[in-house]
Amino acid sequence: MDCIPLLGLSNFQMARTGTEEHVHEGCVEISLCLRGNLAFESDGIEYPFLPGSVFVSQPHEPHRMRHNPKGLMLQRILFLIPKRGECALDLPRGESAWLIQQMRHFSVRLFPATERVKIAFGRLFELYDTEKRGTVSCRLKMKTAVLELLLALVEAPHAPASSKGRPHAKVKAIVERLRSMPANDYPLEDLAREAALSVVAFTDAFKRATGLPPHAFLLDQRIKAARIDLVDPLRTVASVALQYRFSSPQHFATAFKRVTGQTPRAFRARRRNA
Repeated sequence: MDCIPLLGLSNFQMARTGTEEHVHEGCVEISLCLRGNLAFESDGIEYPFLPGSVFVSQPHEPHRMRHNPKGLMLQRILFLIPKRGECALDLPRGESAWLIQQMRHFSVRLFPATERVKIAFGRLFELYDTEKRGTVSCRLKMKTAVLELLLALVEAPHAPASSKGRPHAKVKAIVERLRSMPANDYPLEDLAREAALSVVAFTDAFKRATGLPPHAFLLDQRIKAARIDLVDPLRTVASVALQYRFSSPQHFATAFKRVTGQTPRAFRARRRNA
């Protein structure tokens, strides 16, 4: 469809380095996270992109993915802003102008997806995969599905928060501690006890809050912290590995490459040559 030049599904089977900062000329980019844990960066601000989150970038807003972790899955579309005098989705002029205005002025860039948004994204991809291209039926169904998705997205930032999606207060505090002090030891049973939850319930609540189970989140935070320490020319790879509780430099290198797509030594060399 003319107003949707891109309909994409990303499913990363291996870690990749982050993208370069970029814009989408004339387009609003809208992404829905289905799985994984990453962050968008824009204008010096980091936006955590967790499962069930929607991130919006306007044509003039430079942004980048900080890194593309293994297991990340997201759906995204580009909405092409019609040229002056043209209408979106062949809508009447007044309705098209209203829709374009809404798409250009989201109140927030990052917000939780409603069930309506999730279903509409899924329906659009289903039609794209199953309908015979070029038929009147396909065009009408796709146009209807796109309009439903855009209307759902317009309403989503103003929808009341779901109590199920609100992070458990004690779990939220634990998440922040792991994020700020990743070098410490955190036995899972102790964390669950602190949150007054069973291990299973704690793990489920933790995953809802971060997009990752506790061990994977802690590993991710340790790798992030290690990246900073590796820039210090006085630090050895072995000392950084020991600080963040890896059993050996080899174990550290394997985990580091799995998350970042490069070895600690390659990362250090690249930063020094930057």
